[in-house]
Amino acid sequence: MRRIDIAYCADDNYVEYLAVSLISVSLNNLNNDVYFHLFLFNVSQKNLNMLSEIKANIIFYHIDNDVMRKYDQKFSIKHLNMSTYMRLIVPRMLHGKVNNFIYLDIDTLCFSDLSEINHVDITSHICAVSSDTPNDIDNKNTKRLGLKSNYYFNAGFLYINVNNWLDFDVENKINQLISEKGDSLIYYDQDALNKVLENHIVKLDHSWNYLYTWMDLDEKEKYFYSKSSIPKILHFTGGRKPWFKEHEGLSQNLFIFYKHLTPWKDTKLRSYSTRMKNSDNRVYCREAWHKKRYGTAIKFYLVYLKNKLKG
Repeated sequence: MRRIDIAYCADDNYVEYLAVSLISVSLNNLNNDVYFHLFLFNVSQKNLNMLSEIKANIIFYHIDNDVMRKYDQKFSIKHLNMSTYMRLIVPRMLHGKVNNFIYLDIDTLCFSDLSEINHVDITSHICAVSSDTPNDIDNKNTKRLGLKSNYYFNAGFLYINVNNWLDFDVENKINQLISEKGDSLIYYDQDALNKVLENHIVKLDHSWNYLYTWMDLDEKEKYFYSKSSIPKILHFTGGRKPWFKEHEGLSQNLFIFYKHLTPWKDTKLRSYSTRMKNSDNRVYCREAWHKKRYGTAIKFYLVYLKNKLKG
């Protein structure tokens, strides 16, 4: 069996979603020897017990408050939390245990055998990554950061060489960059990773970190029609996560399928209502109309119009 090491980071609010992603990896890699390294911050005993019910090779790492205190809360985005920054310390904590590992955001689902990653050569690089844009060109973000190329990667999937990461002192360089220029970094640690790791990455194809926002409505309806079109990792970026009950459709159906196989199978989906922006109403209106759910579409449109008129 081929060994694969995968790291996740979460606090108590996101453990349930970590479990769903973990299960999706586990079920699609039954012929591999997968080890899950879970880096947890302020997780309740109840949720720890539930995680322990999962039949998989799970290793727990408990991060204390002092470690995370350096990441000031001002360096955050509305739908992100402190666990996003925990990925920066993972290589240091895995040093001596593994040589290479996959880091995954918890808002991901796996649909394929991942052992192919062992054939990606990162002996002379710090990590392998996948682009944040469907055409691999991002002039806006690269220009903003002063990058020499027009390639900007999404940090929700990282295949990391532990020794090279530590030798290059990535964690401290990113901390320094966030401290000095945090107010100019729109996506904070992702921006910082792109800046610090420039010229030290291997570029992977989109299947390793396919962003759900790239799919149009027709692509979502035909998602299962062709196996070749299904990515290894599907990443639900942005604020409209599949665990919110208002976000109906393909992403939620995929999420619920794996959720039923976790200890959280009986928990209800959360409401997105308190987080919704007016643009969300427009998106939900368009999707409902496309599915011929005209009553629902009109409801979202009226809310959108009302908020728009309010200014």
